[in-house]
Amino acid sequence: MTVPAARTDPRLRRYPLRRLRLPVAGGTLSVVAPDAGAWLHTGGWSARAAVGDEPPYWADVWPAAIALARWLCRRRDLAGRSVLDLGCGIGLPGIAAARQGAEVTFADLHADALAFAVWNAEREKGGTARVHAAQHDWQQATLPGTFDVLCLADVTYRPVHHAPLLRHLDACLAPGGLAIHADPYRREADGFLSAARAAFASRLLAASVHVGEGRLPVRIWFFGRAEQALARWLAAAAPGRCDGSAAASATGGRS
Repeated sequence: MTVPAARTDPRLRRYPLRRLRLPVAGGTLSVVAPDAGAWLHTGGWSARAAVGDEPPYWADVWPAAIALARWLCRRRDLAGRSVLDLGCGIGLPGIAAARQGAEVTFADLHADALAFAVWNAEREKGGTARVHAAQHDWQQATLPGTFDVLCLADVTYRPVHHAPLLRHLDACLAPGGLAIHADPYRREADGFLSAARAAFASRLLAASVHVGEGRLPVRIWFFGRAEQALARWLAAAAPGRCDGSAAASATGGRS
């Protein structure tokens, strides 16, 4: 994936673009994304945010999404699996799953976020990746269908999101499926995690992502409908690291 190639897409070239190369298991995950810092100003978002509009969080690549994508890149059992990247933004976890052979559905409120996610994912697997886009407001409805893997990368930062996301977790996770929630230990997400741990079998993986001059801790919670199914998913994970340098540890359980 290159910036000149992305500029041939009329949806993407409306943004200042940058190419990101992220070290993952088996090599590098390369994506083209908006240059969010430049666009926030040139796109007029600074003025809009000053009057209360929410900034376009979808346009950035967040540490939790990087940690989740790296974990998925360690998998060797995603080929043919169905994956939902809910509230995907740029869609880094879904792109990683597509790289591993999964059939990926990206869901987001913002059409431009979906354009970037799909464009990047379609270029995985030599251009043969199977990807779908669903412009979706999770507050209004629950996506139809069930999925083997449900990715939630830093989407529970507001309590108002918790109830609709819990509905999706209950409705969209296939029997025997795996839901993965990643965030940088936001207190705002604790209510969602408490409710999810009460309803599902769970495990915690501690990871970190290099940010600036330091490392940002990220927690990755895994959820399954039954302890046995969850254990099978985690037992099949390839050995390795989620953070690119520091070893991760597994703890936790169903509360």
